[in-house]
Amino acid sequence: MKVIHSVLILLCISCSSGAFGQSELTQAELNQAAGRHYASADFMLNKAYSQLMAALSGERKDRLKQAQQAWITFRDAHAELVSSAYDGGSIQPLVHTQALINLTEQRTAELTRMHLTETKP
Repeated sequence: MKVIHSVLILLCISCSSGAFGQSELTQAELNQAAGRHYASADFMLNKAYSQLMAALSGERKDRLKQAQQAWITFRDAHAELVSSAYDGGSIQPLVHTQALINLTEQRTAELTRMHLTETKP
């Protein structure tokens, strides 16, 4: 039983340390990947925003514009807050970008739902 337990521990250590042909990413590579993910999320947000703006008219367009500007301010401040727990650490940029991604994807879903509601037959 001890042998099986020891083998399982060694197997777990080997898997987590990059054995079996797994490649480990550097912090810089993780940051770059998160940056690409954020760029994609931001693109989709802008697309959802544009579609909703096209479906609205008059004062409602102005209200959406004001709401979106306020949301951007909130998103950026929130990402700063969340990542400030890691100030000076190598993971701080990744935490900041992940917070931006999470909020951006949530906002995209919200704008998409609003657009679907506006364009219901």
